[in-house]
Amino acid sequence: MNCRLKPVLDGDWRTVAPSPDLTAKLGRAGFLEEQATRVEHNAVVDNHVFCDALGIWHCWACVRCTAVGRVLYHWKTEDFFASPWQATGEVLRCDRTAGESIHDYHGQEWIQSPYFIEVDGTYFMFYGGHTTGVGADGNPAHGDDERNECQMCLMTSPDGVTWTRHRNAAGLSRIFVGPGEVRDPCLLNVDGVWHCYYAGYEAGKRHLPGFYVRTSDDLTNWSESICVHRDLDMAGGRWDCECPHVVYRQGYFYLFRTEDYYESRTHVYRSEDPLDFGVGEAGDKYVGLFPVAAPELFMGPDGQEFVTSVHNPPLGAQIAPVRWETRPTA
Repeated sequence: MNCRLKPVLDGDWRTVAPSPDLTAKLGRAGFLEEQATRVEHNAVVDNHVFCDALGIWHCWACVRCTAVGRVLYHWKTEDFFASPWQATGEVLRCDRTAGESIHDYHGQEWIQSPYFIEVDGTYFMFYGGHTTGVGADGNPAHGDDERNECQMCLMTSPDGVTWTRHRNAAGLSRIFVGPGEVRDPCLLNVDGVWHCYYAGYEAGKRHLPGFYVRTSDDLTNWSESICVHRDLDMAGGRWDCECPHVVYRQGYFYLFRTEDYYESRTHVYRSEDPLDFGVGEAGDKYVGLFPVAAPELFMGPDGQEFVTSVHNPPLGAQIAPVRWETRPTA
């Protein structure tokens, strides 16, 4: 029997990926000099946790407000319950020769929101490569121009440790572009078909944010985008509709939508259709608030389900156990 569920926190938070000191690697000088004194300097945001074949746990996260812009950083541990995990010092920066972060805001680098899956011994890292330097019409677009189309990119690894950028026929790391500010991927296999959920906006208009999905059989060639969620009752702007995360539980798909990091405001929607979480009006699919930010749910080594959250970016990424309360259908 299908059961309607609601996620709830089931324990205390512990920090696994604290804000790293990147001064030695990235420096302080440059066009973002003034950001060195910001509260959010080297703040940890979108992140993902996974375990490799050797039992090593990894957390990769976007770190924003560095001296160069946004980068990806890596922590790892053999003890899942440790706090914090070991900072490896590994930094991944955008690669403009691969078409990433072209003509970006104030010239800064921008790479973000990693998401990992493993298929037949190969690890896949999906991530936002940010601006392409052109609009949907093919005309040049620079910096904060809302017409500047963004991209989803891909790296692969044989072991979850050493990563190589995917290169398409044009030599670029991107697997698809648009609509709008593409970012925050979440991968889910539904009946043998991969679904990539992500955030963006339509028609070059930031006041039309939404969540989209593309499908694939091989993880490199993707369908056209479909809008799966836009709740006009909660419309605000692109930053109020971020970090889609989709899971399947007992007959229903659950979509998590982050509205505000610091206020720990994430909204949960429920649907029997993975392609429809409400577009225009979504009240009939609304479950309620979940007090986290940019959540990702995963199973720990003991069979307990956990959720990551960055409700305090300067502190870092945190983990807490989660459970699902059962609400039988009528």
